[in-house]
Amino acid sequence: MGEAFGLIIVRPLGLILLAIFKTVHSYGLAVILFALLVKLICIPLAIKGKKSMLAMTAMNAELQSLQKKYANNRVKLNDEMQKLYDKHGVNPMSGCLPQFIPLPIMMGLYYAVQQPLKFMMGFADDKIAALAKLVGVDIATAGYYGQITIAEKLGQMTDAAGNFPAAVTSITNGAGELLNIDFSFLGLNLAQTPSISHPGIIWIIPILSGATAFLSSFVMQKMQGTQNSPAAGQMKALTYMMPLMSVYFGFILPGAIGIYWIFNNVFTCLQEVVLTKWLRGKREQAEAEKQAAIEAEKASKRAANQAAQLQQSQEAKKKKGDK
Repeated sequence: MGEAFGLIIVRPLGLILLAIFKTVHSYGLAVILFALLVKLICIPLAIKGKKSMLAMTAMNAELQSLQKKYANNRVKLNDEMQKLYDKHGVNPMSGCLPQFIPLPIMMGLYYAVQQPLKFMMGFADDKIAALAKLVGVDIATAGYYGQITIAEKLGQMTDAAGNFPAAVTSITNGAGELLNIDFSFLGLNLAQTPSISHPGIIWIIPILSGATAFLSSFVMQKMQGTQNSPAAGQMKALTYMMPLMSVYFGFILPGAIGIYWIFNNVFTCLQEVVLTKWLRGKREQAEAEKQAAIEAEKASKRAANQAAQLQQSQEAKKKKGDK
């Protein structure tokens, strides 16, 4: 991982996760609230993407007509589709962007979870090495999750009041913010990575990750009405591909990442339902108002024509009477 990514992405995410953890005093709940916060921050972009997707859904009939008309001319089809997008002011890629936002955040959260001493608590490498030596962890052989092991062992050294011994505070004093992080949540160790070769209750995380990913893709397809659209094939492929990827990542990443992904999927489902109904209602209201304005204009023109005809008739009668 590059230093720039760690400084710009991971450390701020670690600080946010730390602040939430200090507020709720539950690591699992902090990860869930972190997922909700990310979803709320991204709502403006999600609204923009949803508007674009709804606009494309409304263009389905025209797009299908173009596909039939230029079925044997791919270049002409692409040109005509682009003209149609320009006419309606639609960017077909803007609806996909919100779906990729969670990926770099998930990567940043992965490193924040993997290295809590560095990215959550803010300790430098030399302090981490000193703490590792104190608790008997060999950083060189501890693997990717050595800092999690150190954090767990440090938590086991606290007294009944949750205070760390002097040997620990002498190393960390003023160097960072040392916290006792309990990685357990609902009977699961979120610092643990589920192992496909060792079945256990923690398997529920990758299973739920895949199930909620499928639900999220299904709800998005349902809400966007893409069953008969030109993108139906791609959407159907994603409906099955994303759950498989979610299960795979659930078995190679710490449980905390799986919890984040599960609730990100749940919040995405809720967001899709709420935004679709709200924006579709606004769109229908705008179309109804537009239609009402057209009808009012037609009625005004009819009234004006009738008035003109009546005036012409009266003038004709008057001329006839004068004769």
